[in-house]
Amino acid sequence: MGPWLQLPVIIGLLTMLVVLGLAVVVLWKVATGAIDLTYLISEPDKKASLSRFQFLIFTFVVAGLFLLLSIESGTFVDIPPNVLLLLGISGGSYAVSKGIAASVAKSNPATQSKGAPENSDVAPVPPAAGQNQ
Repeated sequence: MGPWLQLPVIIGLLTMLVVLGLAVVVLWKVATGAIDLTYLISEPDKKASLSRFQFLIFTFVVAGLFLLLSIESGTFVDIPPNVLLLLGISGGSYAVSKGIAASVAKSNPATQSKGAPENSDVAPVPPAAGQNQ
């Protein structure tokens, strides 16, 4: 077996090591609090989003299944078009919900505050007695 025949295996192993290294770095940052996942599946108003949750879970389920099937067969398995269609529908429902939320926020002037601080949970501090306004 010549050295050129081993090149795809070496490239595959190096790619796997890079991806695993990135995964370890991301997991470490999540564990140490450098990456905050508190509002991962929430809307900007910090309410839970069913479309985000569905998109996240469905993507992980499909990816996990195909990873398991690939490990069992020893090779990459083909992804049927129906699964890709379902992933597209899931992503599309997320995109539509984002569009609806953006249009509602744009049409409702009460949600738009000019010059307001980004943290809307903090009430403005009134001026002290005797100060000019």
